Amino acid sequence: MNSMPPPIHQPGELLDGRYRLGEVLGRGGHGIVYQAVDEQAGIDVAIKFLHPEFASDPEFNVRMLREAQVASKLQGTASIQIFALRSDKSGALFIVMELLEGNDLSHYLALWEEKGLFFPVSEVPKIFAPIVHTLAAAHAMGIAHRDLKPGNLYVMSPRRGGHVRLLDFGLAKVMSANPLTRAGMVAGSPSYIAPEVWRGDPTKLDHRIDVYSLGALIFRVMAGQPPFSGSLIELMQASLTAKRPSLHAIRPDEIPPDVDPWVQKALAIDPNQRYQNVTELWRELKAAMKW
Repeated sequence: MNSMPPPIHQPGELLDGRYRLGEVLGRGGHGIVYQAVDEQAGIDVAIKFLHPEFASDPEFNVRMLREAQVASKLQGTASIQIFALRSDKSGALFIVMELLEGNDLSHYLALWEEKGLFFPVSEVPKIFAPIVHTLAAAHAMGIAHRDLKPGNLYVMSPRRGGHVRLLDFGLAKVMSANPLTRAGMVAGSPSYIAPEVWRGDPTKLDHRIDVYSLGALIFRVMAGQPPFSGSLIELMQASLTAKRPSLHAIRPDEIPPDVDPWVQKALAIDPNQRYQNVTELWRELKAAMKW
């Protein structure tokens, strides 16, 4: 089994004359995040680098720059707070951002589901209302997130106020910019990808891909399972052709039948038949659930 290469940066290293690196907090497919101390400001922060194999790739550097720019524009929402975008002595970019304390939503879903229980319906508005507000703000700026999934929703610990954060705008699509994803390429997490994304033409995508993904994500949280399952090919085919499932049938005691028409519209194959923005989607769900 191949192991991850050791990080280039080590605990104790001082970056940019002020950021003292601590332990590695996590690794993703393209990045690595450290705990650090901003010795000038006297606060704990998190620092994100690209993995060494991506650090010299122009496309991944553009994505990292875009992530920092988008998050900076969304200050005051549930987007993670960005303090700075800097480069180390080698020229590798790094993002300085708020240090999160808590767990992502996938962790909390697993805790309930390991007990054979559903995630509490009463908690859904607390999780998603700030996310809807953040997405609406992003969409108003012409920005689509493109990778909504449980792992990108972070629930802060009560000690940190219990707030929710929307993470990872690295795949964000800026509608006025040249698409980073080439024709025929699909970006996102398979269970939450909108049908038009599977078709592989990035020039034809807009904010309604997030409307679909948000609907699929809410379905996942309330149903204990995504709308569709199977192999990558099966997920693609289901997204493009399958009958939309019933939430009421999965939780008949807690989810009223009125939610099923919401599912049909939230997950509509044709984006023109879908809710046209996340605010409308959320308003209609609240009405159906009587929240």
